Amino acid sequence: MTIFKRSYQSYGTRRICIALQAGISVSRRYIARVMKSLSLVSKYTIKRYRGYQTASNSSVTANHLQRQFDVGTKQ
Repeated sequence: MTIFKRSYQSYGTRRICIALQAGISVSRRYIARVMKSLSLVSKYTIKRYRGYQTASNSSVTANHLQRQFDVGTKQ
């Protein structure tokens, strides 16, 4: 917990595990369980929604209504 607080709450399980490798052998899953029980959440590991690009909307569609358009020229 002191490693987490010293890092301004930016360390997640991976960075804490690396910091502990000098003297203690602990798995990342164990660190995650301890963090969860203490309600510690890293500032940088919160999963956020990311929009994704869908197919383009410029495809030609069928003229089901048989409408007649006069496109003309651009002035």
